[in-house]
Amino acid sequence: MIRLEEVAVSIGKFALDEVTIDVPSGGYGLIIGPTGSGKTTLLEAVAGHVPVHRGRITLDGRDVTRLAPEARGIGFVYQSYHLFPHHTVAENIGYGLREFPSDARRARVNELASLLGIAPLLDRGIAGLSGGEQQRVALARALAPRPSILLLDEPFAAVDPALRRVLRRELQVMREREGVTTLHVTHDVDDALRLGDVVAVLADGGVAQSGPPEHVFRFPNSPFVAHFLGSGSVLKGMVTRTGPSEEGRFPARFTSGTLALEVVAEREGEAHAVIRPEDLLVSSSPFEGYPRNRFDAVVTRVERLGPIAHVQLELEGIPVLASVTAASVETQSLSAGARIHVALKATAVHLL
Repeated sequence: MIRLEEVAVSIGKFALDEVTIDVPSGGYGLIIGPTGSGKTTLLEAVAGHVPVHRGRITLDGRDVTRLAPEARGIGFVYQSYHLFPHHTVAENIGYGLREFPSDARRARVNELASLLGIAPLLDRGIAGLSGGEQQRVALARALAPRPSILLLDEPFAAVDPALRRVLRRELQVMREREGVTTLHVTHDVDDALRLGDVVAVLADGGVAQSGPPEHVFRFPNSPFVAHFLGSGSVLKGMVTRTGPSEEGRFPARFTSGTLALEVVAEREGEAHAVIRPEDLLVSSSPFEGYPRNRFDAVVTRVERLGPIAHVQLELEGIPVLASVTAASVETQSLSAGARIHVALKATAVHLL
């Protein structure tokens, strides 16, 4: 397991403070955040390359806060891979096995190269390898000594989207097979959704929100987290109670400009509403009776993304985003300028 308890790190004028993250044994944790939020700095603190000023780092039950990097039992895959240009692929993979008998070292190198599909490259030099091939070599080198902890710094940054999907799958298979606890730094939201057991969003020198990826994405705790993760349309407005409380919640109306939504709230006053694209129901025919929020809208843009499509809408003068299947775009004739009907459950509006 990987546990950071109120960790503080400073480099020049930049500082992270009170960072707490807990990745269970064998789990997959992701650190995401905008450029300059300290993602790589935090990873380097876990690795021991950056000193910790306060707090504690525990790896597999050992307090490693003051230990040297080589004493922490970790594998590290850097964003730029840091492969040795004067060594072959096989020599790079086996670099951390120099103290092993040659037969054992060769067997482990061959095992990892076969699993990662780079066995034909073992006798080649590093020059001329593609970004995906270098990424596989770097991952194999990090895993070769069988570390209990694996740290990944933007491992897919240098590859195209199609290869990125392939490498994600390979990484999942390798990690599960090796049973290694992983902490992965990325700016890619898809990485967090597809790989993580735990995600921590960094902002303003600390953890803005952490937890299971689906929960963080569906229930962001601030407008910043909602905007950064692309959780949906974020509207600023006012909540007004319209009925009695029940178990701390009450029916209310959220207004933002000319848009008024029936919602379920826990407090009155200024608030932000997050409308998730998948929660907006879109139809070329009017909705009858339910849900309570029903509007006419105008399509301003349709963006196809494989099996789904993002539909930009103007709703009571407010831009919002809906997500529909690609087939729905055709069957409902969704295109720029089309007038359609939109519905939204009161309980689907997430208030901040």
